[in-house]
Amino acid sequence: MRTILLERVLHKGEKRVKLIFDYDAHILNILNTVPGIAWSSSMNCWHIPFKKTYVKDLEFIFSDRAKLVDRSSMQRRTLDGNLGVDHSEALNKYYRFLCNRRYSEQTIKNYTHRVRSFLLYYDDKQIDNITNEDIQYYNYECLIKRRLSYVVQNQFLTSLGLFLKTVSVNKLDVASIERAKRKRKLPTVYSKSEVERIINATHNQKHKMMLHLVYACGLRRGEVGNLLLEDINAERKVMMVRKAKGGKDRLVPISEKIISALRLYYKSYRPKLYVFETDPGKAYLGETVYKVFKRALEKSGIKKKAGIHSLRHSYATHLLENGTDLRYIQTILGHRSSKTTEIYTHVSTHDISKINSPADDLDI
Repeated sequence: MRTILLERVLHKGEKRVKLIFDYDAHILNILNTVPGIAWSSSMNCWHIPFKKTYVKDLEFIFSDRAKLVDRSSMQRRTLDGNLGVDHSEALNKYYRFLCNRRYSEQTIKNYTHRVRSFLLYYDDKQIDNITNEDIQYYNYECLIKRRLSYVVQNQFLTSLGLFLKTVSVNKLDVASIERAKRKRKLPTVYSKSEVERIINATHNQKHKMMLHLVYACGLRRGEVGNLLLEDINAERKVMMVRKAKGGKDRLVPISEKIISALRLYYKSYRPKLYVFETDPGKAYLGETVYKVFKRALEKSGIKKKAGIHSLRHSYATHLLENGTDLRYIQTILGHRSSKTTEIYTHVSTHDISKINSPADDLDI
């Protein structure tokens, strides 16, 4: 049975009642019979005129077809403050679980942050007493209402589901909470001349080599920062990318031209352990690599705004346009699914640019 959360609000100077629920065509059909029903883009929900009997009226309309939960009497919650002892212990247990399962450092950081925010919101409630309605309400108030991305919303549901399985006897069906529909957004791709302008925009030899390698081997920003000297095999013309996304290693090809450029770079900087070091033996953080790219992009004068990951997208697209088989590109990039790699077929202009517009045949 679907749950509908109710909350009294003042909308455009008028008392209204918000109806918060996961999409359900049957519920919408019933709501269409309610006088004064309206959709609000600013609140991102349906709402009806306020009446003192609104709960009873809706209970009569829905009967046993939906569960109604009135949230209007709840105290306003915030994401400020510190966790209580019980919640802190539970979060620490969850952190240890993620570490023992060898989740990546970034995943652990993201998952614990999402769960911590949720626990702060319900700081007065025992974890075993948390309900699906609590999750649904938080999902709406703190994620959807604040227009956070679908990535954040889905990450929250995944991390919370794993948290509850780890620390609670409460068998909630988190999977029943509707996830955000993933939007299909094509990646930003630079032309070869634009890539050249970005790389040449920086006069720092280390930064220039760093960006050159990101593009030349299709690396992620964290991968180039953690690259060890021993990972480059000049004789075999390959490079080992260790503990990449998903904790997997992969081999990527590296050209003689790049190897020669790396040799010149090495003679100038003499790194000890990592290819790129902030201090002897200390690797570059992914965030620092990102800042290097943003400065170079700004200096280049290119108006296409994107992150350093766009160099990886450009590398893959240019490989495809040069005739490289999609299966090889998938292996080089370390994609688990071929569907992830196939997105580059939608941004490649190799075949599209050859299509003649019928407008060219007009005598204008």
